[in-house]
Amino acid sequence: MLAMTRPVAVVTGVGPGTGSAIARRLTAGGYDVAMLARNRERLASFEAAIAHAKAYPCDVTDEAQLDAMLAAVRSDLGIPSVLVHNAVGGAFGSFLEIDPRVLAANFQVNTMALLYLARRLAPAMVESGSGTATPRRCAGAPTSRASRPPRQRSEFSPRRWPANSAPRVCTLPMS
Repeated sequence: MLAMTRPVAVVTGVGPGTGSAIARRLTAGGYDVAMLARNRERLASFEAAIAHAKAYPCDVTDEAQLDAMLAAVRSDLGIPSVLVHNAVGGAFGSFLEIDPRVLAANFQVNTMALLYLARRLAPAMVESGSGTATPRRCAGAPTSRASRPPRQRSEFSPRRWPANSAPRVCTLPMS
């Protein structure tokens, strides 16, 4: 169990790229971080490598798993004041090629999971008078500039951060 003296952040979709970079940046900024992803083994390796971060295997589209995970986070770390929804589903192709079931599954990850988490975390943020929730910008969105490759690094990519900067987040007013 980590000490409950640091603010707590929840980061979804923690993998070897953007998610783990966000977790590292938040812990370096003074947060205890609850790392969420479906891959238990990979999360365990991040937990061993990132001080002040704890692994919580979870499918963010499953409300029962989210409830159990958030109860564990509150017990282990404290009440989260930051949510970074980094879990993302994607598909490439035209509307004639992409299976609608894939888009429905992506909607569950990209949109509904954010709603589920925000509805569970926002009341404590409102009560405390502060809090932050942000979906990360979609890294796979196509661009209209021909000079850019179709897969962009997200704003949280460590290669885009100056050494002394913090990740940019969208702070939602709580009043």
